[in-house]
Amino acid sequence: MSTNSGVLSGRRVLITRPAHQSAALAQLLRDAGAVPVLAPTIRLVPPDDPAAAQQAVDRAGSYAWIVFTSANGVQAFFDILRARGDDAKALRNARIAAIGIKTSHALLESGHAADLVPQAYVAEDLAQALIAASKPSDRVLVFRAQEARDVLPQRLRAAGRIPDVIAAYKTEYAEDPELPDEVAQCDVLTFTSASTVRGFVHNLHGPARAARAALGKLVACIGPITADEARKSGMHVDVTATEFTTEGLVAALLQAAAQ
Repeated sequence: MSTNSGVLSGRRVLITRPAHQSAALAQLLRDAGAVPVLAPTIRLVPPDDPAAAQQAVDRAGSYAWIVFTSANGVQAFFDILRARGDDAKALRNARIAAIGIKTSHALLESGHAADLVPQAYVAEDLAQALIAASKPSDRVLVFRAQEARDVLPQRLRAAGRIPDVIAAYKTEYAEDPELPDEVAQCDVLTFTSASTVRGFVHNLHGPARAARAALGKLVACIGPITADEARKSGMHVDVTATEFTTEGLVAALLQAAAQ
């Protein structure tokens, strides 16, 4: 950890990401001397059409490319495979693209290496890299969150690829009537996705109250998409990580706090 780790000593840092994903970020913050406050604003649930996800996994080997835009999508995909007793052969000749290092690590843990990982962990860069690596008429399975942005499939279609967009899971708000009080007691607010921002605004009963609650706090976002969502909600953003991982978020937070 940075030699600036002392700048967070004793500071209370709100973690808004889903409960099952909070442990690693909480430990990084503890290592930096901060006091993590777990307050998930969203949770992951099955998609509206789970049968479509199961059918997509069944025909996975028929695609030229399979695209995972999160570690959660990887988990959902291989959970379906394991439940059916299938193995890696189900993918056959399909190549795999992953949007970032956490997603590619999740693939490795499932026994697969990503064939393509863009330098920047956003849909725009993934679309550009995938178009360069594929050919027109290639069928592409995009296995993602139900509410994800449509940038990737739109750009693939415009380039003559055939994306099959399948919801692996969806996010919904985690109701937390204690969140306003928890926010008031924190020094730093962290957001690791646009969905966590929306869940925060929901629990604070609207953008105006969310923006007021954030005043006087250091607001840190994992990347530009998340930061844009926070600003759209009326919040100021003090820190935007340039490496879109929890490690990158904490590093950016340490640097900002030191200044």
